[in-house]
Amino acid sequence: MKPLLCSLLLLSACAGPSEPQASGAGPAQTPPPVTVPMTPPSKKPALSAVQHWGVQLTGYGQTRLNAVHTSPFELVVVDPFDDDGTPWPAAEVRAAAQGRWLIAYLSMGAAESYRSYWQKGWKVGAPAWLLNEDPDWPGNFDVAYWDPAWQAIALAQLDRVIAQGFDGVYMDLIDAYQRHDNRPGARAEMVAWVCKIAAHARAQNPQFVIIPQNAAELIRDPGYAACVDASGNEETYVYAANRPTEAARQRELLASYRLWQQAGKPVFTIEYANQPALMNSAAERARAAGLIPYVGERSLDKLILNQP
Repeated sequence: MKPLLCSLLLLSACAGPSEPQASGAGPAQTPPPVTVPMTPPSKKPALSAVQHWGVQLTGYGQTRLNAVHTSPFELVVVDPFDDDGTPWPAAEVRAAAQGRWLIAYLSMGAAESYRSYWQKGWKVGAPAWLLNEDPDWPGNFDVAYWDPAWQAIALAQLDRVIAQGFDGVYMDLIDAYQRHDNRPGARAEMVAWVCKIAAHARAQNPQFVIIPQNAAELIRDPGYAACVDASGNEETYVYAANRPTEAARQRELLASYRLWQQAGKPVFTIEYANQPALMNSAAERARAAGLIPYVGERSLDKLILNQP
């Protein structure tokens, strides 16, 4: 999500099944939405049994994580910091995680200048692993993710979320390897980096969940499947925002998703839309393909159930 998360998204669950459409136009008639259960789950389901999920990265305010604690979502991704940049206390994490998977968002393939690890005086090239700033996301920088110095910083962030009591990590910018076409080993280095993250986390908590964001195609690489537990993916059916994706993109992504499914690993999808018909069709098509959809606006600052 390219600093995917800057706030919250919104979940849409629609009735199905029906055959996915060949183009991004969606079905001719919008299916009726399935009502998302309105009470919090009483027991954490198996990861493979999760049906409804949401994301909130900012906008916690004075209510803190209460909206997560009282939500019906079985899995929620949150930023490990509150709006003031203070790590969530373990007690609040435990309360919000009751009955659900509470997953921490971390950018493992990019650096963010608004994080606590950022040091005054850093600029592109100093330190050496700090590469170009993303023009579309000020304050976000490409990194040499294979560099041990960057990895040490990222793993320290991972240690913190493990100590906070999160159930897993949702890792953004795993597709950053695609930006390094001039580096022959970039893809293999990303696979190695994800597997290093997984090994580091599971040495402390064997049940800790590893969910990479995008780069679903890496499931084809040897050893990758053993390192990850699920896949999160943006813009399968809808680009941000309200723009249907191309049929070719859908076919390519769905081919990768099938490999995840064959490996017994759930696939969580994210679409960005606020037009009810488009939201419904995207969610319905995802469900028909065996995916777990989440459809909403790009501003991810609150948990909202979508029941148009």
